[in-house]
Formats: sequence, structure tokens, C-alpha cells
Amino acid sequence: MGHLTRLLAYAQRCAPTVEPHFFSLSQAAPVVGRFGHPYEYVPSASATGLEPARWHAYFAARLSATIERIHPAVVVFDGTWPYEGLGLVRKAYPGIGWVWSRRGMWRAGMNREQLAKSTWFDLVIEPGEFAAPADQGVTAQAQATRVGPVTLLDRDDLDTRAEARAFLGLDPSVPLALVSLGAGNINDTSGDLGAVVAALRDLGVEVCVTQPEIAAGQGRLDDVHVVRDFPLSRRYRAFDLAVSATGYNSFHELLRFGVPTLFVPNRSTALDDQEARSRYAAAQGWAHTLEVVTVDQATPLLADLLERGEPMVKHVSDADPGNGAVEAARILTGLAVEGQD
Repeated sequence: MGHLTRLLAYAQRCAPTVEPHFFSLSQAAPVVGRFGHPYEYVPSASATGLEPARWHAYFAARLSATIERIHPAVVVFDGTWPYEGLGLVRKAYPGIGWVWSRRGMWRAGMNREQLAKSTWFDLVIEPGEFAAPADQGVTAQAQATRVGPVTLLDRDDLDTRAEARAFLGLDPSVPLALVSLGAGNINDTSGDLGAVVAALRDLGVEVCVTQPEIAAGQGRLDDVHVVRDFPLSRRYRAFDLAVSATGYNSFHELLRFGVPTLFVPNRSTALDDQEARSRYAAAQGWAHTLEVVTVDQATPLLADLLERGEPMVKHVSDADPGNGAVEAARILTGLAVEGQD
């Protein structure tokens, strides 16, 4: 979803003469249709069950067919692992501009062999990081055209608090927390999700979760709200605070849009250094972080966010150079115009 959202952020800001077309392995691909863009879904290797060699050939054939049909001036790949099939297609269509949208914050020393694939592309655009000073990955010193942190929306796109709560069907007056930690049992306080929910309940804060698959038979669910929307960031003013994993999109949206946040990094990611992002935000005084959550540890941090969270997160604006999607779109528009001449 992160890849799709970044590309959508670029597409929304390209000049009207540019006609974006999405080619995505994400099952969420239809969301771009809501923004008026054509798209096609290509199942990933895991979704097809194909062996890697066969899937790469399948991917290359599908991408080649799309290129033959729409004749793009520029192809933009967002990801950290350029597929072998992408390299094959790139060789077959050298007249197209090939761009790698490559976010940083890789775990130290990891994925160096993928970095070498920069030579496949005419340009590398790196979406910025608020936590860039903490980036110890191999991309930190690699050549790239760096832009500001990328978010799909800007602050002016957000609903007011009243509008957001009305849209989501939430009580207009009670304190509300957005919890986005993925799967988990909300009543198992030995896990991150359950511990956070228990701490918020103790503080008298109602809980909204983004995870739709709440397991049946968990018991007390009457005071937990499930919120579904895309982009949910449009409704962020509905919430008094958030508890979130520290992926690229959620980290930059929550901080840029001024939501007091307790970050709980996903420590099982293969490449994304979520711990470094969380620690940097906490060190700057923008947010709090916990790598292992217990009720006793979470409660005082959440209480502090309820009391001081707004002035804490306001300091992010001092470090925010603006939405990098604007500059990325300007660059891509220029490449597209050149490619059509």
C-alpha cells in the first residue's frame, strides 16, 4: 500500500497534460480508480503461486503488453527490490524514461545488491525522511535526486475535527485514539495491541482501530470502533492521539498532520528500519516510542500525549521542507514532456 500511495501522490500533482496509468501488484490497486486514474492489477509471485523464474517472465510479459498498449513516455517503479523482469523490459524499451522511486531508511548493510540496480534507471528519486539524520542504510550516501517527505495529502486537504468524526460515525465529544498496529487480540495484554487498548481504556479514551479482521470471540468489543477509509489521513483531525507502527507513510502523515503519536516500530520488517525512525522522532521530542509495549509502560506515555502531545508534534513543522510529491511530480512531468517530443 505504501508503494501505491507514493505513486498516487506523484500522479495527483503531475501537470494536466500527463496521463498516469497504474500497473500494480497491490490488491488495493482499485483505490486509484477513485482518483480518476486507470489501473491494472498484476498478481505477485506469492499470489500466483508461480516459481520465481516463471513469475518474472510473466511479470515482464504483462508489463511489455501494457507498454505496447499505452506507449508511456516514462515508467516509474516504487520499491526497494527491482524485479528481474523489470530489467528485461527496460532493455527492450530503451527509448522510455525509467525512474526508480526509492525510499531510504534501509537497515544498515542490507540490500546492497539491489542498490546496484540503480544502473537500470535513468533517474532515482528518493522521497525524503523526517528521520534522515538517523538513516544508516546503504542508500543514505547513494546518488539520488532527493525531495521532501512524500504524503498523498497536504494539511489543507484534511477534514475539520467535526467533519471527520461525522464521516466516520464517531461521537463528537469523547476523547479518541487511532490505533494502527496490524493484527492482534485487543484483550490480550501480553501483546502490543492488547496492551495499548487496555492502557487507553484505563485513561478513559475510546479506541478506534484500523485493523478490520478483529477475531471473533474476543469478548469486549462494544467500545472499540473499526475505521475504514482511504486515505484515512484525511480524517486525522478526528483523533486526539494515535498509536501506530512506523512505516514510511504513517510516520510522515501523522507527524506532518500534527497527530500526537506513540510509535511502536514493527521490528520484524526485512528492510525498513522502523526502530530508527521511532527513536529519532522521540529524541527530537516530537513523539513517544516503545519497542516493547506493556500497559505499565504505555499508560504514562499516552497520558503525556493527551496533555502535551499537540505542542510536541507542532515542532515537526520546523523540520518539514514541504511535500516532496510536488517536486517529484514536476520532475516526472518534465521527463514525460521530453519523452513525447
